[in-house]
Amino acid sequence: MRIAEINDIAFVASDLAKGLRDRGHDVAVIRPRLFGGRLPWMVKPVVSPVRGAEWAQIIRKVRQGKFDVVHIHYAYLGMIGVLGKFPYILHCHGSDVREITSFTRPMIQRALRGAEKVFYATPDLAAYVLERRPDAEFLPNPVDSEVFRPIEPAAASDSVFICCSLNDIKGAPRILDACRRLAVLRPDIKITAISGGDYTAEFAALPNVTLIPHQPRNHLPEIISQHGVVIGQVLLGAVGMAELESMACARPVVSWFSHRGAYEEFPPFVRAVDGFDIATAVARLVDDASERTRIGDASRAWVSKYHNVDTVSERVERAAEQIIATNQRHQRTG
Repeated sequence: MRIAEINDIAFVASDLAKGLRDRGHDVAVIRPRLFGGRLPWMVKPVVSPVRGAEWAQIIRKVRQGKFDVVHIHYAYLGMIGVLGKFPYILHCHGSDVREITSFTRPMIQRALRGAEKVFYATPDLAAYVLERRPDAEFLPNPVDSEVFRPIEPAAASDSVFICCSLNDIKGAPRILDACRRLAVLRPDIKITAISGGDYTAEFAALPNVTLIPHQPRNHLPEIISQHGVVIGQVLLGAVGMAELESMACARPVVSWFSHRGAYEEFPPFVRAVDGFDIATAVARLVDDASERTRIGDASRAWVSKYHNVDTVSERVERAAEQIIATNQRHQRTG
């Protein structure tokens, strides 16, 4: 099959492309520039003509490429498939369906209706997607455990890495509270975070936190492996690629995960939901190297089982084959 992956959210499209190529398919990753993507939603209509021109360009590229199926990441971009009138899989990733505005709502509803298949990337999104597409499915993000691997054992370091962005949606105020508690109670615990989020200044003011600039993805396995404990997002009850990749590096991840039915086996997160819980969990793990190793090893095994690139790619492959077969039947009977 010839498959186009459009838009590379958190490198999910890139990893799926690799998995699908390994399964024998011809896959292209098309990365829109998304001009004006960071503008406030009230201003975005101003850049609509530029977006429209880019969408038209992508539609031409898809048609010229004679792709059998197009896999579009981010809900409103499904309008590319609607306008192009080609079969597409729509993949919802988070804020695209969680933070719908009056500007994006009509596009998202139309894109969801028009998709041949709908996936959502984290279990919390079921509440937003299933209302509009009851047949949508949770598709775990693929994690390349060959790239994200433990370079050093978790027992080798007792420092802490905050893997998520320092924003409200990740629970940054709760993590900040934990860091403040640790600064007083355990000033010996050193914490690293990536700067750039809304709470960067507050974290930078703490004596126990060191901020580093945003890192290229290929540097992340080494950075994660320099730390023995990882703190992830603690607000939504679900996790993203940063937490999963840290687990693949055999690190215990302190996070809040609350969706018990999402997997056959509950993930081995160190569950914590507020500043007190996070600080307590971090201190316990820092003081117990064998526990860091035990949970880290279990975390890597769990990610390798439930977020395996080949297993996830096979589900996309199966969906694409079903779409092609359905369209062929329609053509014969039409």
